[in-house]
Amino acid sequence: MEYRITGIDAKIQWLSEWLVQLNKTKPHVLTRYKKSVGYTNGQSISIYHHTFTLVIHREELSVAKIRMAGDRLEIGLPSQGAYDEQRLIKKLLIKIFQRYFEPIIHERVKKINEAYFQEKFSSVKLKYNKTNWGSCSSGRNLNFSLRLLLAPEDVIDYVIIHELAHLIEMNHSDRFWRIVEGIMPDYKQKEKFLKEHSSTLDF
Repeated sequence: MEYRITGIDAKIQWLSEWLVQLNKTKPHVLTRYKKSVGYTNGQSISIYHHTFTLVIHREELSVAKIRMAGDRLEIGLPSQGAYDEQRLIKKLLIKIFQRYFEPIIHERVKKINEAYFQEKFSSVKLKYNKTNWGSCSSGRNLNFSLRLLLAPEDVIDYVIIHELAHLIEMNHSDRFWRIVEGIMPDYKQKEKFLKEHSSTLDF
């Protein structure tokens, strides 16, 4: 007896074949849909040349706390009460990474600025941002996403150069891109990396 694929079966087969092909050609597209295992005790997180081990424990606390002890991130969670543990740990990690890495990135921005721009800027801030990798305000404040710190250093430098260039040209005009290209001729490769790996650059 012959079985002919029709209707919903045909659509399912087409979708399955399409997903297989997509995974072969553009695996980064599907990574955003893979479920994270979450934060666990003893887990390692590598970010900007540093690797930290999470030490998670529960105590009689009214609020959660986190502290850095060498390469250990000691996280204390309230033993009582209902809360989203994973979300709370993420907030604690964002807070401590901002505090620890902000001065380091500020120094990197300062070094690149002195080498190529010699422009005045007001501040350098790290924020957990999923909508952009960096920004430059009219007040000459430079902001960078914490997620960027999981990218290779040359990619981080590209975003720093990009935002510093906005101190000269506040738009994406041809002049702006000439400034960027004059400092980093292969900047388009960095942009491609960020586009293709955006979903995996997270902690």
